[in-house]
Amino acid sequence: MKLRMPIQIFLLACLWLAPALVRAQSPTTGQVAGVVKDASGAVISGARVTATNEAGVERSATTDENGRYAVPLLPPGAYRVEADKESFSKATAENVVVRITETTVLDIRLEVASQKASIIVTSEPPMVQTDTASRGDVISSETLTELPLPTRNFQQLLTLTPGTSSAISNSSDLGRGDTAFNVDGQRAVSNFIEINGIDANSIGTGSTPNLAVPATDTLQECIVQTSQYDASQGRNAGGIEAAEKKSGTDQFHGNI
Repeated sequence: MKLRMPIQIFLLACLWLAPALVRAQSPTTGQVAGVVKDASGAVISGARVTATNEAGVERSATTDENGRYAVPLLPPGAYRVEADKESFSKATAENVVVRITETTVLDIRLEVASQKASIIVTSEPPMVQTDTASRGDVISSETLTELPLPTRNFQQLLTLTPGTSSAISNSSDLGRGDTAFNVDGQRAVSNFIEINGIDANSIGTGSTPNLAVPATDTLQECIVQTSQYDASQGRNAGGIEAAEKKSGTDQFHGNI
C-alpha cells in the first residue's frame, strides 16, 4: 500500500493538470504568435516575448529553436508586445489587437545591442485567419453598442454570422437569455455557450432559459463559431457561442 499511494497521487495530479495543458486556447481568449529574427533574417531562439494589456494582464513565452513563439490565453483587447534577448535591443510593438478565439500573427525583428529598435503596430488583425479552419465572425464592442438592439441581448447579433438563424424575438423575452438560434441546421440545444470562460448552458436542456445576459455595454467581444472548430473550442454539434466582458484599467471610464 505504501508503494501504491505515491503512484495514485501522481496519476490524479496528471488527470487534474491534463485539461490545462491541452487547452492552450479557449473560446473566450486569443493569442499572439510569430517568429523573432535578427536584422539579417536569421531566427533567434531563446528570446523572451511578453504581452501586456491595459488592465495589467501579462503573459510571456520564449522562442524555440526555430525562433517561433506563441503567447496563448489572452483576453481580447489591445496589447503591448515586447521582445528581448541578451546582446539585442528590446523591440516593442504597440496596439497589437487580440480577438476572441483568433491568432494575431506578429513577426518581430531584433537589432544588435548597439542600436535601438521600436516597432509600432497599428494595423488590424487580418480579415482571414489562415492558421485555422474554424468559421465564425467576431462582434466587437462597437457593434454591440451602436447597432439597434431592442432586446438588449447580445445573442440577437450572433445571427449576423453566415449559417445562423433565429426566430423573431418575443417582447416578453427582452433582456433574457431566451434567444434561441440555430447553426447550420442543428437544434438550438446543440449549441455551447460560454461567458468569461464559464459554462453558461442550462443543465439538462443545453439551452439558456432565463439566463441573466450581461449588458451590451459591458461586453468586449462575442463570437459564434459555426464549423471546423477544433476540440479546444468545444464538444457540441452546433455552434460555439462565446462572450468576454470588458476588464478594468487604471483610467477612469464609463458611460450613461
